Amino acid sequence: MGVSIIIPVHNPDKEILKKILVELKNQSYKGKSEIIQINIGKGLAESMNTGFRKAKNEIVVSLHQDCIPQGKFWLENLVKPFKEKRIIATVSKVELPISLWESFDKIAQALTLKELGVIQPLLDEKGCAYKRSVLKEVGFFDEKNFRTAGEDFDLYIKLKNKGIIAYPEATVIHLHKTTGFSRLNKERQYANGFGTLVRIYGTKMPGWHKGLIKAIPLIGIIPLLVSFPYKKAKELSFYFIAISSIVHYKYFLGFWEGFIRGKQTL
Repeated sequence: MGVSIIIPVHNPDKEILKKILVELKNQSYKGKSEIIQINIGKGLAESMNTGFRKAKNEIVVSLHQDCIPQGKFWLENLVKPFKEKRIIATVSKVELPISLWESFDKIAQALTLKELGVIQPLLDEKGCAYKRSVLKEVGFFDEKNFRTAGEDFDLYIKLKNKGIIAYPEATVIHLHKTTGFSRLNKERQYANGFGTLVRIYGTKMPGWHKGLIKAIPLIGIIPLLVSFPYKKAKELSFYFIAISSIVHYKYFLGFWEGFIRGKQTL
Protein backbone atom coordinates (compact mmCIF):
# COMPACT_ATOMS: atom_id res chain seq x y z
CA MET A 1 0.00 0.00 0.00
CA GLY A 2 1.15 3.54 -0.75
CA VAL A 3 2.23 5.84 2.09
CA SER A 4 2.52 9.63 2.26
CA ILE A 5 4.72 11.01 5.06
CA ILE A 6 3.92 14.56 6.17
CA ILE A 7 6.62 16.60 7.94
CA PRO A 8 5.64 20.12 9.06
CA VAL A 9 8.79 22.26 9.29
CA HIS A 10 9.48 25.58 11.00
CA ASN A 11 13.09 26.71 11.51
CA PRO A 12 14.15 23.07 11.87
CA ASP A 13 17.47 21.84 13.19
CA LYS A 14 19.07 21.04 9.83
CA GLU A 15 21.15 18.18 11.18
CA ILE A 16 18.15 16.47 12.79
CA LEU A 17 16.02 16.97 9.68
CA LYS A 18 18.83 15.51 7.56
CA LYS A 19 18.96 12.44 9.84
CA ILE A 20 15.20 12.02 9.53
CA LEU A 21 15.34 12.07 5.74
CA VAL A 22 18.25 9.59 5.74
CA GLU A 23 16.34 7.23 8.02
CA LEU A 24 13.25 7.46 5.83
CA LYS A 25 15.34 6.73 2.75
CA ASN A 26 16.78 3.62 4.44
CA GLN A 27 13.43 2.16 5.49
CA SER A 28 12.76 -1.47 4.53
CA TYR A 29 9.22 -0.64 3.41
CA LYS A 30 8.66 -1.95 -0.14
CA GLY A 31 5.47 -0.08 -1.03
CA LYS A 32 5.20 3.28 -2.73
CA SER A 33 6.01 6.26 -0.53
CA GLU A 34 6.32 10.02 -0.76
CA ILE A 35 7.63 12.65 1.64
CA ILE A 36 5.83 15.99 1.87
CA GLN A 37 7.43 18.82 3.82
CA ILE A 38 5.03 21.59 4.79
CA ASN A 39 6.17 24.96 6.10
CA ILE A 40 4.19 25.73 9.25
CA GLY A 41 1.99 28.76 8.73
CA LYS A 42 -0.76 29.61 11.18
CA GLY A 43 -0.39 26.43 13.21
CA LEU A 44 0.57 22.78 13.40
CA ALA A 45 -2.98 21.51 12.88
CA GLU A 46 -3.41 23.54 9.69
CA SER A 47 -0.02 22.45 8.36
CA MET A 48 -0.80 18.78 8.95
CA ASN A 49 -4.12 19.16 7.15
CA THR A 50 -2.42 20.84 4.19
CA GLY A 51 -0.10 17.86 3.90
CA PHE A 52 -2.92 15.34 4.24
CA ARG A 53 -4.87 17.05 1.46
CA LYS A 54 -1.83 17.01 -0.83
CA ALA A 55 -1.12 13.33 -0.13
CA LYS A 56 -1.50 10.91 -3.02
CA ASN A 57 -1.85 7.79 -0.89
CA GLU A 58 -4.52 6.35 1.40
CA ILE A 59 -2.14 5.83 4.33
CA VAL A 60 -0.78 9.14 5.63
CA VAL A 61 1.91 9.48 8.28
CA SER A 62 2.54 12.49 10.51
CA LEU A 63 6.14 12.96 11.60
CA HIS A 64 7.54 15.88 13.59
CA GLN A 65 10.67 17.67 12.42
CA ASP A 66 12.54 16.64 15.58
CA CYS A 67 11.51 12.97 15.67
CA ILE A 68 13.85 10.41 14.11
CA PRO A 69 12.41 6.98 13.20
CA GLN A 70 14.20 4.24 15.14
CA GLY A 71 15.49 1.50 12.87
CA LYS A 72 14.83 0.53 9.26
CA PHE A 73 11.63 -1.38 10.10
CA TRP A 74 9.86 1.63 11.66
CA LEU A 75 7.61 2.43 8.69
CA GLU A 76 6.96 -1.22 7.90
CA ASN A 77 5.86 -1.91 11.48
CA LEU A 78 3.80 1.28 11.65
CA VAL A 79 1.88 0.42 8.47
CA LYS A 80 1.54 -3.36 8.90
CA PRO A 81 -1.57 -3.23 11.16
CA PHE A 82 -3.61 -1.63 8.34
CA LYS A 83 -3.87 -5.08 6.74
CA GLU A 84 -6.68 -5.50 9.25
CA LYS A 85 -9.63 -3.47 7.92
CA ARG A 86 -10.77 -2.30 11.35
CA ILE A 87 -7.47 -0.50 12.00
CA ILE A 88 -7.78 3.21 11.23
CA ALA A 89 -4.64 4.61 12.90
CA THR A 90 -1.35 3.49 14.42
CA VAL A 91 0.82 5.27 16.98
CA SER A 92 4.58 5.16 17.55
CA LYS A 93 6.18 5.07 20.95
CA VAL A 94 8.18 8.21 21.75
CA GLU A 95 11.63 8.16 23.35
CA LEU A 96 13.29 11.12 25.06
CA PRO A 97 16.94 9.96 25.31
CA ILE A 98 18.55 10.33 28.72
CA SER A 99 21.66 11.80 27.06
CA LEU A 100 19.58 14.69 25.71
CA TRP A 101 17.57 15.07 28.93
CA GLU A 102 20.76 15.35 30.98
CA SER A 103 21.77 18.37 28.89
CA PHE A 104 18.67 20.30 30.05
CA ASP A 105 18.83 22.74 32.97
CA LYS A 106 17.40 21.46 36.27
CA ILE A 107 14.02 23.14 35.86
CA ALA A 108 13.58 21.70 32.38
CA GLN A 109 14.61 18.28 33.72
CA ALA A 110 12.00 18.50 36.48
CA LEU A 111 9.26 19.51 34.03
CA THR A 112 10.09 16.77 31.49
CA LEU A 113 10.82 13.97 33.96
CA LYS A 114 7.57 12.14 33.11
CA GLU A 115 8.60 12.08 29.44
CA LEU A 116 12.06 10.60 30.07
CA GLY A 117 12.66 7.25 28.41
CA VAL A 118 10.01 5.57 26.23
CA ILE A 119 6.34 6.47 26.55
CA GLN A 120 3.26 5.33 24.59
CA PRO A 121 0.96 8.23 23.62
CA LEU A 122 -2.70 7.53 22.94
CA LEU A 123 -2.27 9.48 19.71
CA ASP A 124 -0.10 12.41 18.72
CA GLU A 125 1.53 13.66 15.53
CA LYS A 126 5.11 12.71 16.39
CA GLY A 127 5.00 9.43 14.47
CA CYS A 128 1.49 8.26 13.63
CA ALA A 129 -0.21 6.74 10.60
CA TYR A 130 -3.86 7.14 9.60
CA LYS A 131 -6.32 6.10 6.92
CA ARG A 132 -6.78 9.28 4.93
CA SER A 133 -10.39 8.42 4.09
CA VAL A 134 -11.26 8.24 7.80
CA LEU A 135 -9.43 11.49 8.51
CA LYS A 136 -11.47 13.13 5.78
CA GLU A 137 -14.65 11.68 7.27
CA VAL A 138 -13.98 13.31 10.66
CA GLY A 139 -12.78 16.58 9.13
CA PHE A 140 -9.02 16.04 9.58
CA PHE A 141 -7.44 17.97 12.51
CA ASP A 142 -9.71 20.70 13.87
CA GLU A 143 -7.67 23.68 12.66
CA LYS A 144 -10.46 26.14 13.50
CA ASN A 145 -10.30 25.51 17.24
CA PHE A 146 -6.71 24.30 17.67
CA ARG A 147 -3.34 25.63 16.51
CA THR A 148 -0.49 23.91 18.31
CA ALA A 149 -1.93 21.99 21.28
CA GLY A 150 -4.95 19.76 21.90
CA GLU A 151 -5.63 18.94 18.26
CA ASP A 152 -4.11 15.47 18.67
CA PHE A 153 -6.39 14.48 21.57
CA ASP A 154 -9.38 15.99 19.79
CA LEU A 155 -8.59 13.74 16.83
CA TYR A 156 -8.14 10.74 19.14
CA ILE A 157 -11.64 11.24 20.56
CA LYS A 158 -13.09 11.38 17.04
CA LEU A 159 -11.14 8.42 15.66
CA LYS A 160 -11.65 5.97 18.52
CA ASN A 161 -15.35 5.82 17.63
CA LYS A 162 -14.58 5.02 13.99
CA GLY A 163 -12.40 1.95 14.38
CA ILE A 164 -9.36 0.54 16.16
CA ILE A 165 -6.19 2.51 16.96
CA ALA A 166 -3.18 0.17 17.07
CA TYR A 167 0.11 0.49 18.95
CA PRO A 168 2.75 -1.49 17.05
CA GLU A 169 6.46 -1.92 17.84
CA ALA A 170 7.54 1.35 16.27
CA THR A 171 9.43 4.14 18.01
CA VAL A 172 10.59 7.66 17.19
CA ILE A 173 13.44 9.39 19.01
CA HIS A 174 12.28 12.83 20.14
CA LEU A 175 15.24 15.21 19.96
CA HIS A 176 13.57 18.39 21.15
CA LYS A 177 15.94 20.61 23.11
CA THR A 178 14.34 22.83 25.73
CA THR A 179 15.03 25.12 28.66
CA GLY A 180 13.20 25.73 31.91
CA PHE A 181 11.88 29.06 30.62
CA SER A 182 10.53 27.68 27.34
CA ARG A 183 9.09 24.62 29.06
CA LEU A 184 7.18 26.80 31.52
CA ASN A 185 5.60 28.56 28.56
CA LYS A 186 4.76 25.14 27.11
CA GLU A 187 2.83 24.37 30.29
CA ARG A 188 0.57 27.30 29.49
CA GLN A 189 0.23 26.19 25.88
CA TYR A 190 -0.72 22.63 26.83
CA ALA A 191 -3.22 23.91 29.40
CA ASN A 192 -4.67 26.20 26.74
CA GLY A 193 -5.37 23.16 24.59
CA PHE A 194 -6.83 21.17 27.48
CA GLY A 195 -9.12 24.02 28.50
CA THR A 196 -10.40 24.16 24.93
CA LEU A 197 -11.05 20.41 24.96
CA VAL A 198 -13.02 20.67 28.22
CA ARG A 199 -15.08 23.53 26.75
CA ILE A 200 -15.87 21.47 23.64
CA TYR A 201 -16.48 18.05 25.24
CA GLY A 202 -17.47 18.95 28.80
CA THR A 203 -17.73 15.95 31.13
CA LYS A 204 -17.15 13.60 28.16
CA MET A 205 -13.53 14.78 28.09
CA PRO A 206 -11.35 12.21 29.90
CA GLY A 207 -9.75 13.73 32.99
CA TRP A 208 -11.83 16.90 32.81
CA HIS A 209 -12.33 17.02 36.58
CA LYS A 210 -8.59 16.74 37.30
CA GLY A 211 -7.85 19.49 34.81
CA LEU A 212 -10.52 21.70 36.32
CA ILE A 213 -9.16 21.22 39.85
CA LYS A 214 -5.67 22.16 38.67
CA ALA A 215 -7.13 25.39 37.27
CA ILE A 216 -8.57 26.50 40.63
CA PRO A 217 -6.43 29.26 42.20
CA LEU A 218 -4.12 27.95 44.98
CA ILE A 219 -5.97 24.63 45.31
CA GLY A 220 -4.61 23.64 41.90
CA ILE A 221 -1.06 23.50 43.28
CA ILE A 222 -1.93 20.38 45.32
CA PRO A 223 -2.49 17.95 42.39
CA LEU A 224 0.66 19.33 40.74
CA LEU A 225 2.74 18.51 43.80
CA VAL A 226 1.11 15.12 44.33
CA SER A 227 1.63 13.99 40.73
CA PHE A 228 5.37 14.68 40.59
CA PRO A 229 7.37 11.38 40.35
CA TYR A 230 9.55 11.98 43.42
CA LYS A 231 10.95 8.42 43.48
CA LYS A 232 12.19 8.73 39.90
CA ALA A 233 14.53 11.65 40.68
CA LYS A 234 14.49 12.84 44.31
CA GLU A 235 17.19 15.41 43.60
CA LEU A 236 14.83 17.29 41.27
CA SER A 237 11.96 17.54 43.75
CA PHE A 238 13.41 20.74 45.25
CA TYR A 239 13.38 22.45 41.85
CA PHE A 240 9.84 21.33 41.08
CA ILE A 241 8.50 22.42 44.46
CA ALA A 242 10.27 25.77 44.07
CA ILE A 243 8.58 26.49 40.74
CA SER A 244 5.23 24.80 41.44
CA SER A 245 3.47 28.12 42.01
CA ILE A 246 4.71 29.37 38.61
CA VAL A 247 3.62 26.15 36.91
CA HIS A 248 0.21 26.50 38.54
CA TYR A 249 -0.05 30.13 37.40
CA LYS A 250 0.86 29.19 33.82
CA TYR A 251 -1.68 26.36 33.89
CA PHE A 252 -4.36 28.63 35.36
CA LEU A 253 -3.87 31.23 32.63
CA GLY A 254 -3.75 28.72 29.78
CA PHE A 255 -6.70 26.59 30.87
CA TRP A 256 -9.12 29.47 31.37
CA GLU A 257 -8.01 31.23 28.20
CA GLY A 258 -8.83 28.09 26.24
CA PHE A 259 -12.03 27.36 28.13
CA ILE A 260 -13.46 30.89 27.93
CA ARG A 261 -12.56 31.46 24.28
CA GLY A 262 -13.49 27.94 23.25
CA LYS A 263 -10.40 27.70 21.07
CA GLN A 264 -6.67 27.15 21.49
CA THR A 265 -4.74 30.27 20.56
CA LEU A 266 -1.27 30.09 22.14
